[in-house]
Amino acid sequence: MAKGVKTGGRQKGTTNKLSGTVKEMITQFVTDELQHLPTLLNKLEPKEKIDLLLKLLPYTTPKIAPIDAPIEKSPQERREFLKRMMNMKMPEQPSVGILY
Repeated sequence: MAKGVKTGGRQKGTTNKLSGTVKEMITQFVTDELQHLPTLLNKLEPKEKIDLLLKLLPYTTPKIAPIDAPIEKSPQERREFLKRMMNMKMPEQPSVGILY
């Protein structure tokens, strides 16, 4: 290629036929196999189902980032922290109106 000038090969934007064909084959295979999924899942042992569930969870639920909690270094800091917590005003609970 000479200084950004295209001199041969596929035109810009033309898809690779082999890649397209392979993608279509994989898509068709997955579509066909998904029809058999309920039957296959029913054949699994409980432990195997749990293992599968644990492997699939990261794809369906977001990971929770750890929260950096402040670490009190002295008894005085702990006392101050507890005082602040005790002085905090808690929000009122809404009345639900359920009678027991």
